[in-house]
Amino acid sequence: MTYDYSLLSIPAGTPSVTAEAVSRSDGAYIPNDPENADWRGYQTWLAAGNAPKSVSPLSITELGAYAETTWIRLLAAGRVFNVAASGSTAVNVLCDGTSGTRADLSLLALFGQAYPSGTKTWVDNNKLSTLLTGSQFVALATLVGNWVADTYPALEALLNRIAAKPPTVTTTAEIDAYVWPAS
Repeated sequence: MTYDYSLLSIPAGTPSVTAEAVSRSDGAYIPNDPENADWRGYQTWLAAGNAPKSVSPLSITELGAYAETTWIRLLAAGRVFNVAASGSTAVNVLCDGTSGTRADLSLLALFGQAYPSGTKTWVDNNKLSTLLTGSQFVALATLVGNWVADTYPALEALLNRIAAKPPTVTTTAEIDAYVWPAS
Protein backbone atom coordinates (compact mmCIF):
# COMPACT_ATOMS: atom_id res chain seq x y z
CA MET A 1 0.00 0.00 0.00
CA THR A 2 1.20 3.53 -0.78
CA TYR A 3 1.08 6.20 1.90
CA ASP A 4 1.56 9.94 2.09
CA TYR A 5 3.42 11.46 5.04
CA SER A 6 3.15 14.71 6.97
CA LEU A 7 5.64 16.27 9.32
CA LEU A 8 4.26 16.52 12.83
CA SER A 9 3.93 19.88 14.50
CA ILE A 10 5.24 18.76 17.89
CA PRO A 11 7.83 21.21 19.20
CA ALA A 12 11.39 20.08 19.76
CA GLY A 13 12.12 19.50 23.42
CA THR A 14 8.69 18.09 24.18
CA PRO A 15 9.30 15.15 26.54
CA SER A 16 9.52 11.73 24.84
CA VAL A 17 8.82 13.12 21.37
CA THR A 18 11.39 13.81 18.67
CA ALA A 19 11.23 16.88 16.47
CA GLU A 20 11.35 14.80 13.27
CA ALA A 21 8.38 12.52 13.89
CA VAL A 22 5.89 12.14 11.04
CA SER A 23 2.37 10.93 10.59
CA ARG A 24 1.26 8.57 7.84
CA SER A 25 -1.92 9.06 5.76
CA ASP A 26 -3.55 6.18 7.65
CA GLY A 27 -3.12 8.16 10.90
CA ALA A 28 -0.12 6.24 12.23
CA TYR A 29 2.46 8.19 14.28
CA ILE A 30 6.00 7.32 13.17
CA PRO A 31 8.85 8.29 15.51
CA ASN A 32 12.33 9.13 14.29
CA ASP A 33 13.77 5.72 15.15
CA PRO A 34 16.03 3.79 12.74
CA GLU A 35 14.87 0.54 14.40
CA ASN A 36 11.23 1.30 13.51
CA ALA A 37 10.15 -0.42 10.26
CA ASP A 38 7.67 2.39 9.50
CA TRP A 39 10.45 4.98 9.88
CA ARG A 40 12.62 3.00 7.47
CA GLY A 41 9.65 2.88 5.05
CA TYR A 42 9.37 6.66 5.33
CA GLN A 43 13.10 7.03 4.60
CA THR A 44 12.70 4.84 1.49
CA TRP A 45 9.72 6.97 0.41
CA LEU A 46 11.88 10.14 0.82
CA ALA A 47 14.77 8.55 -1.12
CA ALA A 48 12.36 7.92 -4.00
CA GLY A 49 12.03 11.70 -4.39
CA ASN A 50 8.87 12.24 -2.38
CA ALA A 51 8.40 15.10 0.07
CA PRO A 52 6.22 15.17 3.18
CA LYS A 53 3.33 17.59 3.50
CA SER A 54 4.07 20.74 5.42
CA VAL A 55 3.83 20.90 9.16
CA SER A 56 0.32 21.41 10.50
CA PRO A 57 -0.15 24.36 12.84
CA LEU A 58 0.37 23.85 16.54
CA SER A 59 -2.56 24.12 18.91
CA ILE A 60 -2.72 26.89 21.50
CA THR A 61 -1.98 24.28 24.17
CA GLU A 62 1.12 23.03 22.31
CA LEU A 63 2.38 26.58 21.71
CA GLY A 64 1.79 27.49 25.36
CA ALA A 65 3.71 24.42 26.53
CA TYR A 66 6.55 25.27 24.16
CA ALA A 67 6.63 28.88 25.45
CA GLU A 68 6.81 27.68 29.06
CA THR A 69 9.58 25.20 28.19
CA THR A 70 11.48 28.02 26.46
CA TRP A 71 11.10 30.20 29.58
CA ILE A 72 12.38 27.39 31.83
CA ARG A 73 15.41 26.91 29.55
CA LEU A 74 16.06 30.68 29.67
CA LEU A 75 16.13 30.65 33.47
CA ALA A 76 18.31 27.52 33.55
CA ALA A 77 20.84 29.00 31.10
CA GLY A 78 21.21 32.10 33.26
CA ARG A 79 23.02 35.25 32.35
CA VAL A 80 26.01 37.29 33.42
CA PHE A 81 25.42 39.84 36.15
CA ASN A 82 27.79 42.69 37.05
CA VAL A 83 27.97 42.52 40.82
CA ALA A 84 29.02 45.96 41.97
CA ALA A 85 28.50 46.35 45.70
CA SER A 86 29.46 49.25 47.89
CA GLY A 87 33.12 49.02 48.84
CA SER A 88 33.72 46.01 46.55
CA THR A 89 35.23 45.61 43.12
CA ALA A 90 32.69 44.96 40.37
CA VAL A 91 32.73 41.33 39.20
CA ASN A 92 30.87 39.65 36.35
CA VAL A 93 29.14 36.51 37.60
CA LEU A 94 27.21 33.90 35.61
CA CYS A 95 24.07 32.93 37.48
CA ASP A 96 20.95 31.00 36.54
CA GLY A 97 17.44 31.82 37.71
CA THR A 98 16.28 28.38 38.78
CA SER A 99 14.45 27.96 42.07
CA GLY A 100 17.40 26.10 43.62
CA THR A 101 19.81 28.89 42.79
CA ARG A 102 17.39 31.52 44.07
CA ALA A 103 17.11 29.60 47.35
CA ASP A 104 20.91 29.45 47.63
CA LEU A 105 21.15 33.18 46.89
CA SER A 106 18.57 33.95 49.58
CA LEU A 107 20.78 32.26 52.17
CA LEU A 108 23.92 33.91 50.81
CA ALA A 109 22.18 37.31 50.89
CA LEU A 110 21.38 36.72 54.58
CA PHE A 111 25.06 35.93 55.12
CA GLY A 112 25.92 39.12 53.23
CA GLN A 113 23.64 41.26 55.38
CA ALA A 114 25.25 39.89 58.53
CA TYR A 115 28.83 39.92 57.20
CA PRO A 116 29.14 42.47 54.36
CA SER A 117 32.91 42.10 54.14
CA GLY A 118 32.93 38.34 54.75
CA THR A 119 33.66 36.15 51.74
CA LYS A 120 32.38 32.94 50.24
CA THR A 121 32.98 31.22 46.93
CA TRP A 122 30.33 31.27 44.20
CA VAL A 123 30.47 28.39 41.69
CA ASP A 124 28.65 29.31 38.47
CA ASN A 125 26.95 27.21 35.79
CA ASN A 126 30.31 26.66 34.06
CA LYS A 127 31.91 25.43 37.32
CA LEU A 128 33.96 28.64 37.54
CA SER A 129 34.66 29.67 41.13
CA THR A 130 34.58 33.33 42.13
CA LEU A 131 35.25 34.72 45.61
CA LEU A 132 32.50 37.21 46.49
CA THR A 133 31.96 39.40 49.52
CA GLY A 134 28.76 39.35 51.52
CA SER A 135 27.81 42.69 49.95
CA GLN A 136 28.31 41.23 46.48
CA PHE A 137 26.03 38.30 47.36
CA VAL A 138 23.32 40.75 48.43
CA ALA A 139 23.74 42.57 45.11
CA LEU A 140 23.71 39.31 43.11
CA ALA A 141 20.58 38.03 44.88
CA THR A 142 18.83 41.32 44.15
CA LEU A 143 19.84 41.34 40.48
CA VAL A 144 18.83 37.72 39.90
CA GLY A 145 15.56 38.19 41.77
CA ASN A 146 14.68 41.27 39.72
CA TRP A 147 15.54 39.49 36.47
CA VAL A 148 13.41 36.46 37.29
CA ALA A 149 10.56 38.69 38.49
CA ASP A 150 10.68 40.57 35.16
CA THR A 151 10.36 37.31 33.20
CA TYR A 152 6.98 36.42 34.75
CA PRO A 153 5.00 39.24 33.11
CA ALA A 154 6.96 38.64 29.89
CA LEU A 155 5.88 34.99 29.89
CA GLU A 156 2.30 36.02 30.64
CA ALA A 157 2.37 38.51 27.74
CA LEU A 158 3.68 35.80 25.41
CA LEU A 159 1.00 33.33 26.53
CA ASN A 160 -1.65 36.03 26.01
CA ARG A 161 -0.37 36.63 22.46
CA ILE A 162 -0.65 32.88 21.81
CA ALA A 163 -4.21 32.73 23.20
CA ALA A 164 -5.42 36.01 21.62
CA LYS A 165 -8.32 35.98 19.16
CA PRO A 166 -6.79 36.00 16.60
CA PRO A 167 -3.42 34.86 17.96
CA THR A 168 -0.43 37.08 17.27
CA VAL A 169 2.08 34.30 17.96
CA THR A 170 1.40 31.11 15.99
CA THR A 171 4.75 29.33 15.53
CA THR A 172 7.64 28.01 17.59
CA ALA A 173 9.95 30.24 15.53
CA GLU A 174 8.11 33.31 16.86
CA ILE A 175 8.47 31.97 20.41
CA ASP A 176 12.19 31.30 19.83
CA ALA A 177 12.61 34.89 18.58
CA TYR A 178 10.75 36.39 21.57
CA VAL A 179 12.82 39.00 23.41
CA TRP A 180 12.95 38.33 27.16
CA PRO A 181 13.82 40.99 29.74
CA ALA A 182 17.52 41.44 30.37
CA SER A 183 17.20 43.07 33.78
